[in-house]
Amino acid sequence: MKITITVENPTPEVLEKLLALAATPTAVVTAVPDDRWTPERARSYYDRLPPRAQQILLQVVEGQGECAAEELKANGRSLRGSTGAFRRVLSEGKRTGLWPDALPVPLVSHIVGGQLKKLEMPGRGTGQYVLPAFEDGLRDLRTDG
Repeated sequence: MKITITVENPTPEVLEKLLALAATPTAVVTAVPDDRWTPERARSYYDRLPPRAQQILLQVVEGQGECAAEELKANGRSLRGSTGAFRRVLSEGKRTGLWPDALPVPLVSHIVGGQLKKLEMPGRGTGQYVLPAFEDGLRDLRTDG
């Protein structure tokens, strides 16, 4: 049996009481903050992206969390319309209750002089860096080992 409880903006005291209630000898309890990507969320997100956006996301993951726009456009490939899918799919998932509202966008664009220079996963060097969750969630799809 699996029971899922969503608590928005819990205080530490509420979390402590909730976890104590769930702590039975055979229970397995995990708590995932609403603002964190997990491997399961990452795979679900990837599966909902259009094919070109999936390719781009994999390329960024394989590039250790970033990829230059010129590399993404190699062999005449276009980025037109592909990058908008990242925010659109995340918004749709939040609206339908698939993902929490606090979940951050997993890719950000770096634009210089009106030109896209690179795509990057935010949070590098922090506990909110999204790359590890995407590496785990997309492990079976990656070509970089």
